[in-house]
Amino acid sequence: MRQSRTLREKIVLTLAGALVLTYGFVEYIGEPLYLKQKGQEQQIESKILFITKYHEILNQTVYYREKEQASQALSVQLTKLFLSPSQPALAAAGLQKSLEDKARKTRISLVQVKTEKTKYVEDLLTVPVRITVKSSLEKLSRFIRLIENDEKFLVIEELVIRRINKKEPEQLESRLLVNGFIKKRKPQKLKAT
Repeated sequence: MRQSRTLREKIVLTLAGALVLTYGFVEYIGEPLYLKQKGQEQQIESKILFITKYHEILNQTVYYREKEQASQALSVQLTKLFLSPSQPALAAAGLQKSLEDKARKTRISLVQVKTEKTKYVEDLLTVPVRITVKSSLEKLSRFIRLIENDEKFLVIEELVIRRINKKEPEQLESRLLVNGFIKKRKPQKLKAT
């Protein structure tokens, strides 16, 4: 082995050593630092995105409060459409009295008022009242208009009209089945597993 090396060999060995050191530095120190910094940047970006979304949600509280108030107003409005007592017998009595008052206003004579058995229509408890009246066609139409324009949601399910006698064709006997609704839903059947 030779002890003395030429200048060219020294330069090559120095460059090779520098290359090995540079490779080792990049491989074992530089790349892990770069990846760690990249991961921290992604974490910071995700936290910034989270905080941005959080502030957006906080800024929407006014919107959701307005929605809640509108929902409560709609709930109050819908509650007014239902018959007030939750017991069917009391609701039927209230509906019956309301129909009698409307008959009195339109000056038609009541023949019969009968409360029928409650039933569920579209999952809502319905209180049907069958009413038989004698009147002229004009008074009957005013009576029906009063029922349809009532503040409560009332539905005339059945309407049967017939003439009483042939001499007076304006005199009619009418049977109406008027449904009022209670704010009570049909109980859901539980599935047996």
